[in-house]
Order: sequence, then structure tokens, then C-alpha cells
Amino acid sequence: MSDVLYVPIRRRDSSGHVRLEMRTLPDGRLALPAYTSPKELARCCGPQQPWMGVDSTGLQEIHRTTGYDVVLLDGRQPPPPPVEDDDRPFEAPLGRRETR
Repeated sequence: MSDVLYVPIRRRDSSGHVRLEMRTLPDGRLALPAYTSPKELARCCGPQQPWMGVDSTGLQEIHRTTGYDVVLLDGRQPPPPPVEDDDRPFEAPLGRRETR
């Protein structure tokens, strides 16, 4: 396995900030989806899914800023709902509203 993981993101908003695609698990834990290759990310999330590569330092920074509980490695993801306004909070498919 490479020392880089590929995480799905929302397209950058007008401020240039990256927003991560996070998921809330049925037990309430916050999960960061991550993939071992861009090919695996496209297989699980679809070919149009934007992504960024992160190394261990980037993963630590994501943990510091989001407080995720677990990394979901190479898991198939349902598509996020469409967003008409980039400032609108993301409604996670499992029910918890997020603003990341």
C-alpha cells in the first residue's frame, strides 16, 4: 500500500476551501472515507468524484480539524445529495448534518 490515501472531497467553493466528504455511521461515529488508489476511489464513488491525496501528516491534520472517529478504507459510498448552493450544509446520507 502506498503512503498516500485518496479522500473524496466536495468541489472547492468560491473561497477556495476544500470540504471533505464525511459520513456518519449508524452508531453515531464520524467516518472519513479513504481509498488506496484513484482507481479504487472511482470504482467506489464514481468517476466524477473529486478527490485529494493525503499522506500521514495530512491525515493527522484532517483528524485534528474534523475529529473523525474512524477511516473507512476502500468502502463503496452512496452519492451525496446534489448541492445547489455551496454554502448550504451537507446532509450526510446517514442523517447527520455536516458543515465540512
